[in-house]
Amino acid sequence: MLDFDSVQTALEALGATADAAESHGTLCALLLENAALATWLGHTLEELPDKGNLLAAEQLGVLERLYALTREQLSDDELGLELLLPDESDDFGLRLLGLAGWCQGFLYGIGVTAVSSDERLDDEGRECLSDLLEISKLSHDDESSDEAELQLAELVEHVRMATLLLHETLSPLQASSSVH
Repeated sequence: MLDFDSVQTALEALGATADAAESHGTLCALLLENAALATWLGHTLEELPDKGNLLAAEQLGVLERLYALTREQLSDDELGLELLLPDESDDFGLRLLGLAGWCQGFLYGIGVTAVSSDERLDDEGRECLSDLLEISKLSHDDESSDEAELQLAELVEHVRMATLLLHETLSPLQASSSVH
């Protein structure tokens, strides 16, 4: 997986409307409907840079790699999806807000694709979306503790598995394994 900081740097250089976690959440949701790279970039960047801008081309390359890697991970038989979140060495509050932002981005992507009103979405899928909505509301009030760190790790895993379940539910022909 590309690291959070390199994607964040690329997004900032390209004038993105969201940070790396939120952008990755949006990407994962858009990929539920097999969205093209250009669709994701359209929801992530204010405007695409000129083709002659070599620095921008380098930064776009980072985003293209993230798109390809995420697409591959969503269909991975080994359930290898990794959420793009701040590193574990970062402040607890930053990581918690990163997860909330990831969920906000995912829900934005769901809204854009109208998946939430999709008849293919079963009760379990709707419950996943409800869980992501609640996680998107997280804020950081407490200091890091062993218990808080464990709870954050459990939330990250829950979000990861909910995303894979939604992908399996909505893209059964593209996904090659069952998440159930």
